[in-house]
Amino acid sequence: MRLAIRLAVVLVVASLAGCGSKGLLTSRSTAQVAQIKEFSQVVVLDFHANDMRPSTDLAERAQREQNINLGRILFADRLAERITETGAFTTVSRTPLPGRFLAVTGTVDVWEPGNVAARALTGFIGKSQFASTIQLRDGQTAEELARINGDRNSWPLPVGASTTIVQTVDFFMNEAASHVALQLAEAKTAVPVAGRAQQPLQSLLMPGRIVGQ
Repeated sequence: MRLAIRLAVVLVVASLAGCGSKGLLTSRSTAQVAQIKEFSQVVVLDFHANDMRPSTDLAERAQREQNINLGRILFADRLAERITETGAFTTVSRTPLPGRFLAVTGTVDVWEPGNVAARALTGFIGKSQFASTIQLRDGQTAEELARINGDRNSWPLPVGASTTIVQTVDFFMNEAASHVALQLAEAKTAVPVAGRAQQPLQSLLMPGRIVGQ
């Protein structure tokens, strides 16, 4: 009985988290990452669309462009909200600020809403996908200090599994934004701050750590 319960818990955690990588905060040197502590202001700039997947036809390409152009703005907005919630920085803005600031920018590489009905029926067709590359730069010099590469997509589950329906592109976007905010707060304060930014399932998911390359 206990084994069955443990297996059920593992399945729930894995299914809610989805598959893919939330990414690590990486840099060419630990000295560059250390510079993040010097910033009190953060500016989250608009992200660029960078979906390089081949399209089957013009209609699919147009739909993908529409989706990702909406998603890149939503992701930047959500990042600003989540970074603000950590309380690690004095000011967080979506527009450039006077003085020195940490610029958060990058690309949204995949924004795929998928098909909830198809996932509910088949468990794997119509999966949602979100992938982004986040760059942390000195706002004055444009020097890249660190970046986070990550992708998330819905986990294939047995037919009718309700958690597959939960795993929308918005869910993965919110999860990614919260993850980035926590990584930034840890880089700024040098103290683990898990739980300070409100994100779904934060207590169940393993956060990445800051590493040098």
